[in-house]
Amino acid sequence: METEIFGLFKPKLAPLGPFEFAAEVEIAKPAGEVYSLIDWADERHAKRVTGNKVEAVHGKPDHFRMIMPMMPEFQFMMAVTDAEPHRKYAYDSLIKPQCGMFAHSHESYEIEDLDVGNCRVTLSLSVTFAEGLLMRDFAEEVAKMAASVQSTIQKLKLQAEHGAAVAKAIESNTLI
Repeated sequence: METEIFGLFKPKLAPLGPFEFAAEVEIAKPAGEVYSLIDWADERHAKRVTGNKVEAVHGKPDHFRMIMPMMPEFQFMMAVTDAEPHRKYAYDSLIKPQCGMFAHSHESYEIEDLDVGNCRVTLSLSVTFAEGLLMRDFAEEVAKMAASVQSTIQKLKLQAEHGAAVAKAIESNTLI
């Protein structure tokens, strides 16, 4: 009875974060073409051309809303925090209503020209989980985020090098 008072058998809560994830890839396209795929304001944005609805939030400069046809009940809200054309793009992101144990994130892309027609893209993701995540589920959530970063950077490469049709085919067959 006394051990219950001290919480020895209570499930342990995971830390909230933020937790950092990163991946990089070389893309056989110039930085300007790749930048257009990640700039929410650009009509060539990777999510727009693969069939997702992306729109500016009225009255809020540099704020965007995305609705994915496969998950229409969720609104993905992005607020651009840094935009340096052809070099850097970053934004805060949250999902309304909350989805799973994801609370919010900060996504940052750095693009470096390598030589004529090639660049390197580094994606850094900082994720904060929702309160109440149990330690027993923490490893699974971290694994999902790590896989998501890898998937995102690889889809960006495929779309930049092979076009929207290839990216759309891949997106329709993956959930990450």
